[in-house]
Amino acid sequence: MKIILHKIGTTLGPLTSTVIDRACWAGEDEFPSSQLWADEIEKVLNFAEVQGQFKRYLSDLTASTSQRDSAIAELRVAFFFHRNQFDIVRWKPDGLHPKEGEFLVRGPLRVDTFVEVKSPGWEGQLSGAELKAGRPKQPKYLNGDFRSVASWERIQFAVDKAYEKFSPDKPNLLVVVDDLFVHLKCIHARQALCGTYEADGTTYKAGCFSSSKYHSLGGVGIFLVKNNSKEISYEMKLFLNPYAHIALPDDLRQTFHGLVLTWENC
Repeated sequence: MKIILHKIGTTLGPLTSTVIDRACWAGEDEFPSSQLWADEIEKVLNFAEVQGQFKRYLSDLTASTSQRDSAIAELRVAFFFHRNQFDIVRWKPDGLHPKEGEFLVRGPLRVDTFVEVKSPGWEGQLSGAELKAGRPKQPKYLNGDFRSVASWERIQFAVDKAYEKFSPDKPNLLVVVDDLFVHLKCIHARQALCGTYEADGTTYKAGCFSSSKYHSLGGVGIFLVKNNSKEISYEMKLFLNPYAHIALPDDLRQTFHGLVLTWENC
């Protein structure tokens, strides 16, 4: 069964319809904003249903726009791994007690990797004044809204926030799903992981992978969702931690072209 989303005439699949029918955020935005996005969302939700996870995710999908977007980000990453021959062998796996991650993935080498997903959004790049003025309730991009942002800081923020979940006795991967004003590029990963100077030009900020400080983290994946108006595709750029006590398995490193960043290779 399908229904029509009256605002923009988009045909929805049954799972997306269920989400919108129960959503506390209904009417706050035009989710999904086109037929292309509607079809992609339904595929992701169908994957969750096949995996037996749709009901578990439904509360997050319907609670608020930020929780919805985070839940969809997690499911997209899981779907992406699945399509690349990495099975999701456990959802909500135990990490460093008492924390849990998103899922465990297992590739052809049969080694399990603990995956945590963080999706820092553009709302986190707003000033205090903008937050008080209700800017998060407006569209992400506004005409004449020019700003200087340090996107690399959001990678470091994600690493710091996630690190307490990583047990030192297993391979661990953090995937950062990009929803920032300026999309994450290799240079932002280099600044975050190798180190860079802050805006004043004199204060040096060490990179997450420039020492053994984050030795329980095997790597960071920068996950991109691309829309070329004809199809929606996913891409993940994988950056490896040379100081990791337990490296990511070879099949994961090779499939996603894992790279140890330096100032010369990015």
